Amino acid sequence: MELRLLSAEAEKRAFAQSLAQARMTRGAGFSETRRSLVGEAHLAFGRLYALFDDQAPEPDEMLAGFAIHDLATFPQSYPKPDLTYLPPESVIECGELWAVAAGGARLARHAGWILAGILQAKALLVYPILKPWNLSYMYKGFERVGNAIEWPYARTLDDGKIFVQAMVLEGEALSRTVADACAIGYEALDGERRIRFTSPFPICNWRGEQPVEATRRQRSKRKAPAREAA
Repeated sequence: MELRLLSAEAEKRAFAQSLAQARMTRGAGFSETRRSLVGEAHLAFGRLYALFDDQAPEPDEMLAGFAIHDLATFPQSYPKPDLTYLPPESVIECGELWAVAAGGARLARHAGWILAGILQAKALLVYPILKPWNLSYMYKGFERVGNAIEWPYARTLDDGKIFVQAMVLEGEALSRTVADACAIGYEALDGERRIRFTSPFPICNWRGEQPVEATRRQRSKRKAPAREAA
């Protein structure tokens, strides 16, 4: 697998389109409000990374992605938590995570831990959705900071409020997470713009097909072998 820093405008547009599509189908579906420019700022001024299967028939097909920025580039999305005790260039906020392949998000996070080690981060900051569906459980080792925060920049497709949870990974927990990810094996290429690594998790690209529909078809086939044979 390979994590690549995107630079071409066409790649960035493809990233933005995949992000919007993934959000529309996540849980009950959500999108940014018309007034929000936060996501646009992250995509325009942050660093966009995408995950590729460099051994697949289509090695340039994006399977997942995320955006990062350090706090010396521009501020964190919310005032809390207070991380001013750390050098701002060493604190990295991660967000805009998306995946179009089953297992892609988990694998993108694994690549992100390797990237954090390469960038010598002292803290990772994330704001996963907590309500109306909980995505915070995916960030094992992260410490929850404070109460849930209403996300004023996005709404569910039925105009419901969304709440996020501030979470931080630092100190020994960060060092251990980075070490565990790097121990599996990786190679930094092209001035660290590409990270090729051994995949510790399976990934399945259903090429735009919703996984739940694929599962239904598989179940239907298992339940009706006689009709298949006929």
